[in-house]
Amino acid sequence: MMAFEPTDKEKVLESLMAARRQGQLAELSLRFQGKPDEADKIWASNARLSTEIDILIGRMMEEWLGAADRATKDLAAANAKLEAAVADIKKKIEVAQNVVEVLGLLDDALAIAKKALAGL
Repeated sequence: MMAFEPTDKEKVLESLMAARRQGQLAELSLRFQGKPDEADKIWASNARLSTEIDILIGRMMEEWLGAADRATKDLAAANAKLEAAVADIKKKIEVAQNVVEVLGLLDDALAIAKKALAGL
């Protein structure tokens, strides 16, 4: 299996999200330091960045939805099985067996997602 390689858009998105996180940390630090005016400026700037991130995510999702029909059906089946296995774990029914099943189903979901994303 080929390793998942992020697209240029995904790399940009990751960088924007990292920048937003640093902005959040800066805002928090300023608030703890008793500097609300500076923190508010960071917050406002971060809010504008969040809007742009949301727009980019929306565009990426629109592109992705074209390749999502098959993935949606496959993921729905995997999720139904996951719900049943998790319910059994909560009821303490065959826990070890269900943990193995959940791990396998999560791996299946990851493979479905990678295959769908490869279609972008």
